This record gives sequence, C-alpha cells and structure tokens, in this order.
Amino acid sequence: MPEPTDSTQPQYLRLRLREVATLDDEAFAHYLQERFEHLVTAAIADAGGHLRPAQHDLLHAPARLHQLRDALTFAEGDLQVAAERMTYRQDPRASRTARQLRQVRTARHQVHRETAALRRSEERTREAEKTPSTDTSTTARGWLSQAYPVRFAQLLAQAQATAGLPARPLAKDVFDTIEEGWADAHLPAPRTPEVDRLLVMGVVTFRGVVADDARNQNDRDPALRHPLLQRHWNTALEELIGLTVPVARASSSSALGSLPDGFADLPEPDAFKILNARRFLVAAWQRRAEHNRLIRQYAITVTDRRRTAPDRDLRIQALDTALDRLVAEQPAATARILARLRPYATADGSLEPDTFTPALRAQAKREVLADLAAIRRPDLAMPSAVLPRTALATPTALAATR
Repeated sequence: MPEPTDSTQPQYLRLRLREVATLDDEAFAHYLQERFEHLVTAAIADAGGHLRPAQHDLLHAPARLHQLRDALTFAEGDLQVAAERMTYRQDPRASRTARQLRQVRTARHQVHRETAALRRSEERTREAEKTPSTDTSTTARGWLSQAYPVRFAQLLAQAQATAGLPARPLAKDVFDTIEEGWADAHLPAPRTPEVDRLLVMGVVTFRGVVADDARNQNDRDPALRHPLLQRHWNTALEELIGLTVPVARASSSSALGSLPDGFADLPEPDAFKILNARRFLVAAWQRRAEHNRLIRQYAITVTDRRRTAPDRDLRIQALDTALDRLVAEQPAATARILARLRPYATADGSLEPDTFTPALRAQAKREVLADLAAIRRPDLAMPSAVLPRTALATPTALAATR
C-alpha cells in the first residue's frame, strides 16, 4: 500500500494486518472510514482471522457490505498480481501472498452471498410497492405505447404542454432517469465549474481522467460522481476495461484468469507491462462496481422523490391522456394486444399472477411487440388529430404495465 501523504493523520492509520486487531471499536470504525486502503487492509485481516468478533461485526454491518465487497474484490486482484510478480521474480514471499489470496477469495464469496441476500430483501420490499398491473386494459395500454414509441412520445409531449408541464419523454435508460432527476432537483448536486469542464471534455482526455481516478484508489474525484456525468463515466470505464483486457492477458472483462504460457520466460519490461495492466484492470473493476452502485442509488432516490413531487398528479394525468389518444389512433393494434391477453384474463378483466406468470408475461409481450413491429406503419405517419376517449381510458402509471 502507498504511504499516506497527509502528515497530520494519526500514526495508527498505517498498520500491519495483525495490528488492526489492537484498535478499540471506536478507533477501528474511524480507521475504516478514513481511506479505501484501510478498508482493504481490514478486509484482508478479517479474511485471515486476525480481527476480534466485534471488529468483524462492524466490518460486516449491512450499511458497509457493498464497500466491503469492493475492498475484497480489489484485494483479490491486487494479491493475485502481487503473487504473480513475486513468482516471476522468485520472491520467497510468494507462498504467503498466495495463502492470503485464497483467504480473501473465500471471504469475498461469503460477502457476495451476504450482499446478494441483502439486495434481494431490498428488491422484495420495493417490488411489493410496485407490481406489474393485473388489469388487462392497463397492460394493453402500456404495451401499445412501447409498440409505437415515437408517436407516443409526441402525444405525451403534447399532453404535458397542455398541462403546463415542461416536456419530459419517458426515460430510455437509467442515465436518462438520473439526468432528469437532477434537472427536477430530486438529486441536489451542485453543477460546479469542474463538472462543466468534464462535460465538454474530449473523449480521450476524459478517459484519462477516469483512468487517473481508478489508479488512485484512496481518493475519489467528486466531480465524476455528479449525476450529469454518470453516462460519460460508464462509457469511459467500459472503454478502459475493453482496452486493458488484451494487454493484461485477462481471460475476460470481469476476471483476470491465469497468466499466459511462457510468461516466466518473458523479458522483465514485457512481463511488467502485463502485470501493470492487470493491476490497473483490478482498479478499474473496483470503480465499475462503485459506479454501478452509485447509479442504482441515484435511480432509487429519483423514483422515491417523484412519488411525492408536487407535479406527480399532473404528470400521471398527462400520461393517461397520451395513452388514451394512442389507443384511439390504433384500435386494430389495441385489439391484437387484448386478444393476446384474453386467454389469461378472468371474466372481470384481471390477469391472475398465478396464471399469467412473469415468464409468460415477458414472452407474451415480446411476441405481441414483434407482431406489431412487423405490420405497423412508421410511427411518424400517425394522424395528428385528437380522437375521443375510448373504453380503455383506465388511469394508470405506465411503469405498472411492464
């Protein structure tokens, strides 16, 4: 690990694995929060059985599990590259490092199971609040909007303008959701000059900024974490990983794998070019995990805050108006969707979840959208006149139709 650059930091922050256990609980909690390398050191110490039970519990607290998984992921890759370097140089410490690597891998698998269980629990809670619609008409309207996305976007913009709302098309991906959430003040992050500088930066230069951020594991560039930069950060990370994988001789974009045959016979400059690329790849993977977690947190925050936003009812009404008009313009397509849903509907028009399972729903949706795509006219050829409401004017939020 690199030496701390801040001379005002307490000396106990630079510790050996066995020394971490000498910290009292308060000092240990402070140690974990100070720098990423300290979390990595604590994770390796815990994997080796050096921590006290109370420290283990603090390290594995639910609020820290995702960061702990990041630390173990980085530690695994860093230790693997260190073991490879030591083996190449016939360093006697190679066997000890290989043992630590095995311990860290075991710990990472366990933490992965813990984080997966925690995430499933969170998702079950959220899904209980937002389940797919069991109403045939509501489902048909939602699928119709996805069959005619261009025309629906036009109708939605018209309805939003009539309601006095700023036009906002439905998000195509999570980055749209995050950027719109920031524009609506649901993510109150200031747009600083540094954020603006990064937003207009060239692709190659920006990729260099992201690479520098990954190399410096102990410090984060706050501007990269801004909501408006998540799309760019994602692209740059994927490009960096894609460019580094062949240089690092990695087995895939998510695993180092074994070194190539004949590595031990390579000249040192060639060998260290591969090893350095492998170490950078590990750092980039850690940043990718951090980025994925951040965009998920942003998306959840936007979704939650939209539910209590002052314009929520107006936006739902505009959405329903746009759906009403699309149904009126496309009676034949609507009838096709309803016919596809009819075998799964009860007499009162309900789609029973036990009968219309998620797998059946997904299959039916794919088939009906493919059917309509094969026969429909281009979206832009739709009539502009507003037609009367139809019997399918059931108010709904579009997300419930998925």
